[in-house]
Amino acid sequence: MKRLLCVLLIVALAASMLTAFSLSASAAGGTLTVTSQGEVLGEVEVGNEFIYNVAFSSAGYTVASGQGVVNYDSRYAQFVEYGPLKSDGSINMSAYSFPLRIYNSSLASNFTEQDNEILFNFSKISGVGTFTEDDHFFKVRFKAVAPGTVDISFNAQALATPSMLPLIRRNKPNQQLDPIPYILTTVEPSVGYVGDADGDYNVTVMDATFVQLLTAGVDSAYNPINTDVNNDGAVDLRDALAILRYKSGVSTDTQIGEWIFTSESDST
Repeated sequence: MKRLLCVLLIVALAASMLTAFSLSASAAGGTLTVTSQGEVLGEVEVGNEFIYNVAFSSAGYTVASGQGVVNYDSRYAQFVEYGPLKSDGSINMSAYSFPLRIYNSSLASNFTEQDNEILFNFSKISGVGTFTEDDHFFKVRFKAVAPGTVDISFNAQALATPSMLPLIRRNKPNQQLDPIPYILTTVEPSVGYVGDADGDYNVTVMDATFVQLLTAGVDSAYNPINTDVNNDGAVDLRDALAILRYKSGVSTDTQIGEWIFTSESDST
């Protein structure tokens, strides 16, 4: 009988903890509407990260150089530094801001972030060809930090070869060209944050506890991308152990702590 009471007490405690987790996650929520020059691009939950994409059509011309600026309001959207590390330990943001097709094509680029602005410029050395509206010419990552509306604007100018033909100046296309080049901006929210089992956009020890509750039979909605951290198709104690190992600083072979985007992951 004592053992039964002990089990019931544990289950009750687990259920109350689960309720607390759910209330905490919902209380910290809210939605950020992302616009560009007044046009709604999408909505992102506060705490979630998203990609701001810029597609650029070069109308069949080879791009030679370009420069531009992204303006945003840091009260609502926080710029996230993300990219491969350089040998000195700093983050190579250029490898993320410009797609690999551009970055690996002998492209000299410069990227600077300052208050509410992201400045960039580049010049083609060889290999960079034409762009269509389906090409992500430039992209950065933001995190939604407050509910409301944020306008993220992109202004750029680009020149083409031969003779440095102007394609776009401050987003205004060269009216002499046919077809006219144009810029299209889009927003892509992440579909998951690996290890964030309880959905509060943080990876903590509580996420391991949440996984244990699920394996104990507690019925709850969860994101399989966040929770199945070892990607074996099941949510079990091995996922909880992997989260604990991650929080303890022990290296794992998982993607715990990584944001997952459909456009960048074959697994989603």
